[in-house]
Amino acid sequence: MEHQLSAIFVTYEMVESALQNIERLLVSMPTANIILVDNSPQEYKDKDIYKNTIERITSKVTYLENCTNSRFTAYNLALKTVTNGRVVFRTDDDVFNESVTAKVAKASWRGFAVTPHKFDGQLQVKQDHQRPIETCVFDHHFLKGLLPFENATSADWKLLKRAYDKQCPETFAEVILHKIGHGREMTA
Repeated sequence: MEHQLSAIFVTYEMVESALQNIERLLVSMPTANIILVDNSPQEYKDKDIYKNTIERITSKVTYLENCTNSRFTAYNLALKTVTNGRVVFRTDDDVFNESVTAKVAKASWRGFAVTPHKFDGQLQVKQDHQRPIETCVFDHHFLKGLLPFENATSADWKLLKRAYDKQCPETFAEVILHKIGHGREMTA
């Protein structure tokens, strides 16, 4: 059974990079529902480079502005537009193997699925909720029962804890996320 994939991209002053990640996802899943939530401040949006980049957004992308710089409020805003299928979360500053995303999204499983990831080139195989949310693919119906994201530190891990408390995820061996360290505090 083919599942519609919704991919939620959040950007902050890196809209060009977000668009490159969107283009890569559309190569592997051309019918994906793409939502780009922009947390950038108005000063950034007033720049010509930003305006020229925004003009390149295709009609396949739903563009939403978020007036606060909060990844979690951005997720909640975007999720209001999703009604079914599978859901993934994407950043503007990491690299994703979207052919693996396509395999996982199309596979038969319920609830949510997880993959290992690489952090600064090192393989990370997490067995619990303390993982990047970008390593997960959710069934929308399952995810809906976990929402909303809190607007607080580690809200993604809190949501993933609720997911793990409900069920064990389907685990896939291939890496989707190649994360690059950029200073986020990794405490839960």
